[in-house]
Amino acid sequence: MSSGNAHKSASAGGLGVDKFARFDNWLRDNGARFDQLELREYGEAASTKSAQRFERAESDSGEEKKEPNKEGGAYDDDIDQDDSMADEADSEMRGVHAKTNIPSNTICVAVPRRCLITVDMGQATDIGRAILSADLDLDAPKHIFLMIYLLWDRKVNGDKSFFKPYYDILPPTLSNMPIFWSEEELSFLTGSYLLTQIADRNEAITDDYLAICEIAPELAQIATLDDFKWARMCVCSRNFGLQIDGHRTSALVPHADMLNHFRPRETKWTFDDEIQCFTITTLQSISAGEQVYDSYGQKCNHRFLLNYGFAVEDNHEIDGFCPNEVPIELGVFPDDPLFEAKYEFWTRGDANSHGSGVSALAAAVAAAGAARAEQPHASNHDSARAIVAAVEAAAAAAVSGGSDRMSDTVMGSVPMSSLKRVRVSVSNNENSRVLFSMLRVLACNEAELQDLAGSTSEDSGAGFISRAMLGLPVSGSGGSLSLSSSAFYRTCRDIRHPLNIRNEKTAMTHLLAVVKRGLNLYPISLAQDMADLLDEISFPRFSNKRHAKIQVRGEKEVLHHFAIWAQTALEVMDVIEQDLEEERKKIARGIADSEYSATSARHYSVSNNGKPGFDQLVREMEDDEAMDGQSARHHTIVRYCADVLGNLRREEIKNLRKTRRLSTGGNTGYTASPQRPIGNNGRYV
Repeated sequence: MSSGNAHKSASAGGLGVDKFARFDNWLRDNGARFDQLELREYGEAASTKSAQRFERAESDSGEEKKEPNKEGGAYDDDIDQDDSMADEADSEMRGVHAKTNIPSNTICVAVPRRCLITVDMGQATDIGRAILSADLDLDAPKHIFLMIYLLWDRKVNGDKSFFKPYYDILPPTLSNMPIFWSEEELSFLTGSYLLTQIADRNEAITDDYLAICEIAPELAQIATLDDFKWARMCVCSRNFGLQIDGHRTSALVPHADMLNHFRPRETKWTFDDEIQCFTITTLQSISAGEQVYDSYGQKCNHRFLLNYGFAVEDNHEIDGFCPNEVPIELGVFPDDPLFEAKYEFWTRGDANSHGSGVSALAAAVAAAGAARAEQPHASNHDSARAIVAAVEAAAAAAVSGGSDRMSDTVMGSVPMSSLKRVRVSVSNNENSRVLFSMLRVLACNEAELQDLAGSTSEDSGAGFISRAMLGLPVSGSGGSLSLSSSAFYRTCRDIRHPLNIRNEKTAMTHLLAVVKRGLNLYPISLAQDMADLLDEISFPRFSNKRHAKIQVRGEKEVLHHFAIWAQTALEVMDVIEQDLEEERKKIARGIADSEYSATSARHYSVSNNGKPGFDQLVREMEDDEAMDGQSARHHTIVRYCADVLGNLRREEIKNLRKTRRLSTGGNTGYTASPQRPIGNNGRYV
C-alpha cells in the first residue's frame, strides 16, 4: 500500500492544556513508561495531511481514537463554516508520535496494572455484585462491568478518584458514533443494513440499562440512559481483551487507547505477567516524528463505523483482499411447490430444528456411549447393534417431521425461521461458498432435493462414524459404520459443488435477482458515491456523512461484484449448453470416434454460430484478468468459470458419452480420458 509508507508529520499543537499534562504526569508517577512517545494534537493542515493514511487504516484490535467534536460546522453542507468551530473540531484530533527513532522489537509503552480498569473492578461494585447475583442476560457482559466501574467511580469518587486524570481526557461526547447520529446523518445510510444494526445497538443498550436498574436502582442515580450509552461506546471503542495471570478479561488501558488504527500492523500489545504491565512493542522501526499506530484488526467497515465511529476509505489488506461485507438474506417462499420439503432441509441443523441431523447424531452417539458405560461386559456386537439402532433413529428424525414448525411467524412472505443471512465480501471465502450452497438448495427441483435429503445408508456411503469414536475395536470386520452423508452431514450450507447445469443456472438467476433488489434499496448509485467522495468540501474528511458514504459505497461494490459474478456465470453456462447440444447432435448423427476428436477441438474454441466456445471464452477471461487487474471481473469469478463450471461441463459431456457407450453396447472405439472431479478439490465454490 503506497500510502502505508507515507511519512505523516503533523505539527505538534497546543498540548499545553492542563488536563493532558496532568494525565501524562499521573501515568508517569504511577510507573508508566512511554518516554519515546508524545501525544500530538492536530491542526487543520496537519489533519488534512494525515487524512490519507488514517483513512486507509483498519485492522487488529482497536479504533481510530479520534472523536471529533461535531457540534461545530465541520460536518455541515454549508462551506462557509465558522472558522472557530472548525478549529474546535480539529482540536479533538489526536495521535501518538515517536519523539526519537524507535528500533523494531522495542517496548514503547508500558502501563502498570494499577492504572488499568478491569472487569473484576466493575464486578466488585455494589451494582456489579447485583448483576452477578441476578445472572442477567446482557448484550456485552464484559463491557457492562467496565462501564459500571467507569460510571460509578466518576460519580461516587469524583475528584478523589484515582483515575480522574484519565477520565478528564475522555471525550465528553461521541457524536461520531452512529448511535448518536442525527436523522439527517443517518439518512446517508439509506438502504444499508447498518441502519438495522444501529437500531439494534440502541435497543440493546436501552434494554441493558433498564434491566440493571430493575435489580440495582442506584444505577439510575449515577447515570442517565444517555450516560450509559456514552460509557458503552467509550468502552466498546477503547477496551483491550487481555489475559492477566491466566485469566481472560477486558480492560481500559490509559494512553494505549490513544493510538490510532492502521494496517498492516506496526505494533503488537499484550499484558506481561512478569512485569505486571500492559506493553506495546514495535514490529518495525519507526522514525522520529512518525505516528505510532495500533491495528484494530482486519474488519469490515460496518464494524469500524458501528464500534469505533469511522470508516476506512481504502479498506484493502496488503494482499489486495478487502474485508468489506454486505449481508444477503435468503429464504424459502411459501408459494414454492416444494415448500415443505425445502423448508425441512433448509432448517436442518438449526438450533430449533427437531430434525437436526447433527444434533440427532450427537444425541445418538452420546446415548450409545452411556449405554456402553452402564454395561461394560456387553459384547462389542451388542454395543454396535445398539449404536446402529440409535443412529438409524437419528437419521429418521433428521429426515422426517417438522410440520409443527410451519406455524412460525411470517415476515413478509417468508417464514422468519426460514430466513438466513450470510455476510459476503469480494472473495471466495467460506461465506461465499455458503451463499452458493443455499442458492443451490433453493434452486432444487424435486429429484435434486430428494438426492440431497436422501436418508438411507444404501443410497450414500460417504459419511461414516469411526469405530474409535464410538469406543469400538478398530480392528476386525466393519471398520466403520456407513451412514447417510445427507442425513447427518448435509444441510443447506454444505452443497459446495454444482449439481448440474439446470440447477446452477437457476441459482445464479436467483442470485442476480436478489442482488438487484438489494441495489434498488439505495437511493444513490455506486457511481454517484464515488463521485461524491472526490468532493471533500461537501463530504469533508472525518465527517459522519463521509464515513456513511464510504460504508454504503463498500456495500454496493460487493453487491456489484456478485451481480457481475451471476451474469458472467449465466453467459458461460449458455455457451456450455451450446457445447452440450452440439455433443447431443453428434451422438444423434452417430459421428465415428475417429472423426470426433478432430471436430471437438474446433468446436469448443468456436461454436457453429461463430461465437466463442467455452475454451476460447475462458481464455479471453483469463487474458483480461492478467492485464494488471484492469478486468471488470474479479479473479474469483474467472476461477469459478474456468474451474467449477469447466469441471461441471466436463462431467456433463462425460455423462453424455457414457450414455452413448451404453446405447451402442460399448462399441464406440474410444476410451474417455480421466476427468478432474467436480469442485477442484473443494478449492472453489
